[in-house]
Amino acid sequence: MKMFLFAAMLLIMPAAIVTAENTAPAWMDAVRRETLYPAGTYYTGFASAMVGKGEDKAQVSDRVRQNARVEAVSSIQVTVEQTAERYMQNRQSNGTVSTTDIMTSRASTHTGIRDIPGLNTEMWENPKTGEVSAFAWVKVSNLSRRLMRRIAANTASVETEMRNVEETARGGDKMQAKNALAALQTLIDNIRDDQRLMLSIDPSVTDEDLSVEETNSLKARYRALEASLKNGTAVKLVCEADMFGTAYKTLANELKGEIGKLGCTFVTEPATADRVIEVHAAAREYNTASYGSVSTYTVFVDATVSIDKVTHPEDGETAMQRVYEDALTVKGSHTHNYEQAARDAYKTLAQKLGNTIKQEMSRL
Repeated sequence: MKMFLFAAMLLIMPAAIVTAENTAPAWMDAVRRETLYPAGTYYTGFASAMVGKGEDKAQVSDRVRQNARVEAVSSIQVTVEQTAERYMQNRQSNGTVSTTDIMTSRASTHTGIRDIPGLNTEMWENPKTGEVSAFAWVKVSNLSRRLMRRIAANTASVETEMRNVEETARGGDKMQAKNALAALQTLIDNIRDDQRLMLSIDPSVTDEDLSVEETNSLKARYRALEASLKNGTAVKLVCEADMFGTAYKTLANELKGEIGKLGCTFVTEPATADRVIEVHAAAREYNTASYGSVSTYTVFVDATVSIDKVTHPEDGETAMQRVYEDALTVKGSHTHNYEQAARDAYKTLAQKLGNTIKQEMSRL
């Protein structure tokens, strides 16, 4: 049972193995460490520290562990930078090739500790002195295999998500498509970082191995989609507001101001819209209440609002689907007259409708 629990712990803690034996592990000796983990075959990092008076041992151990991993990653980073510099020099003298673009397209890589697959860490505490030591390592061949698998998996994920974004945009959900597209940028950057890292540790790798053509195609599609979504959701606003037989155009202007805060643009034809929003409102006199020499005029404005989603299929006619509708009544009062009371009611209505439309547009 104890052996089973120990094995289970190793499975769930593969990156932080703690050596508890009194005998120091081989990597504690610098000469043996270089022999067992030779440069070119492994990337390694070593760190150690004494637990000072008043210091928490767990915090010191964590700091030592992180320092060892940083040193290992730093050695990989140096390899990337040296390779990028070499490719930059070759680019200036020999012209541009695709792998050169990978190495020189960005000034630095965002590769961090969590981005190095297969990076292991082992720790040991000297039972006599209390000194805590950590050793981090990753075998180059193992790192290469893991990177190639991650490049392939991430490329496939971006391809799938890109199709989803394109379909979402065609369906009229431009805001959702824009947010989903922005989320893909990090994944695309990660692919490029892994390609650079892979090219640095294995110069013999080919464009085909690195999926360079697929990545460039995805980046081109990304830029095209980004440009098409730049103007945000296209809205056709139909607003009819009546104030005792006279059109009240201020409501439409106030609604445009609220909806525009979402980055939407306004179009005149439903065929070019992503959403059609209709608002119909009318004011009605309610009563006049007198309090001495002061009279209060009260008005109600009854309104209906609807939002239709417009779809533009590649091989079909434009269609609209009702995704939201509601009716509401607001009250307005003023001491001057019914018209001023109606203006107050419409002002309140504009705020309520604006908040409702923005909420529904963001959710759709």
